[in-house]
Amino acid sequence: MLGVASYNFLTVAAGATLAGVEATPKVWDIAAAWVIVQAAGGSWLSLKSEPFPLISGEDYTTRSFPTLVVSRKELIPVFAPFVEKVKI
Repeated sequence: MLGVASYNFLTVAAGATLAGVEATPKVWDIAAAWVIVQAAGGSWLSLKSEPFPLISGEDYTTRSFPTLVVSRKELIPVFAPFVEKVKI
């Protein structure tokens, strides 16, 4: 964890890290990174509820989206055991 959810996820997209996990990112923390990670070939695993598509009129200010991001799909089984307790 590097202190900023979006930066944490972007290091995965850039290939600097193999995976990143965030327990409490808000939708504005992940919106751009979600697209960039997928375009870079990474995998995004929502640990609670899928963030997208957003629902018009819904208040997202208090809603977190626990997330695991991996640089490639084959790494999900390696990192998934570390985040099992984040699933709420």
